[in-house]
Amino acid sequence: MLLGIPFHVFMSYRAGQQWIVTSGEGAGLYFYLAEFIHLFRMPAFFMVAGYFAALLLARREPGAWLKGRATRLAIPFVTCLLLLNPLMNLACEISVYPRAQAWSSFLHNSATSGGYWVRHLWFIIVLLYCCAGTALAMKAAPSLRQAMLPARIDRWAARYAVPVLLLVAVLLGLWQAGAVEAFYMAGLATNGPQQIMRLDELIQFAPWFLLGLMLARAPRLRERLYRLSIPMVAIAVLASVASLIGVGHLGPMQGRFLATIAALFLTQCAIAACHELADRPHPLVEKLVDASFTIYLFHMPIIIGLVVLGKSFLMPLALKVALVTLLSFALSYGAWAVISRSRLLLFLFDGRTSLAGVRHPPRRAELSSIPCRLAPVHE
Repeated sequence: MLLGIPFHVFMSYRAGQQWIVTSGEGAGLYFYLAEFIHLFRMPAFFMVAGYFAALLLARREPGAWLKGRATRLAIPFVTCLLLLNPLMNLACEISVYPRAQAWSSFLHNSATSGGYWVRHLWFIIVLLYCCAGTALAMKAAPSLRQAMLPARIDRWAARYAVPVLLLVAVLLGLWQAGAVEAFYMAGLATNGPQQIMRLDELIQFAPWFLLGLMLARAPRLRERLYRLSIPMVAIAVLASVASLIGVGHLGPMQGRFLATIAALFLTQCAIAACHELADRPHPLVEKLVDASFTIYLFHMPIIIGLVVLGKSFLMPLALKVALVTLLSFALSYGAWAVISRSRLLLFLFDGRTSLAGVRHPPRRAELSSIPCRLAPVHE
């Protein structure tokens, strides 16, 4: 979630590249930094979302879980759709046109483009699709809630983790190369299917959500993926470099195929690194986890505003990019600090009515005194 801040700042300062806001300056470095983050950020997000969906559905009724997901996601979605995104869109228009022309363009796009309203909130639509599909499947087949990958297959997959992960990456890459491009080739990139319903992103990211669901039911393979290995790091580096070099030179299908392989192995490396270096509770991390959704909702309008404001200041580009990034995070977290103190604002922008009752994982020293049972997990 938090990687959205540097990603969207870098998108604003790519040399010679058009985006929703015009900064009037840029450098090639930010193009490649944005592309690198884009390789794995959302695939990793949906894989982690699927993983925790499986954990929660193992102890909750699908209907109750889906109702909680819908409240937590849909309420902030509508709030931002009505309150934040229009302001962001107007700032984008001001970055391109004189004031009068900017207002006319804003009114026209608001009346004709669904994507103009959705903007960075598209992932909520896709996540709701994935949650609804998962809940319906587990309602129809209750045995899926506790189902585990057969132990024999799980042991085999863990033993040959590198070739298994590579096979999964290739199959996933073929899906991305074929199915996603077929969507566009069929002429479905229109206001309804693409800009509003986001069916292309559903095709792209539903397999990642499913992969997370499956990893939650494969304990031996999951433990293997928690460990860094030279072959996996090498594949991640090679696929990432090839994908970045190929931007602008490869066709859409080849580019999606390479990017998918890079995404899966980069995600594995990131999760393994976190498991190795950050497997204990930390007060700062706990605060950021609570704030991350609200930070994501606010960071885009704030970045757009700062980029427009930054056009009036002459300073080295690297310094400007760093300042916009830091200020975007600080102001987004400041918004959370205000919102978290109001029951109404917390409900509107975070889908919760209270932060009370949030339980964090026990520290390692405390684990020996805890009975072996399923503990409640907050959403």
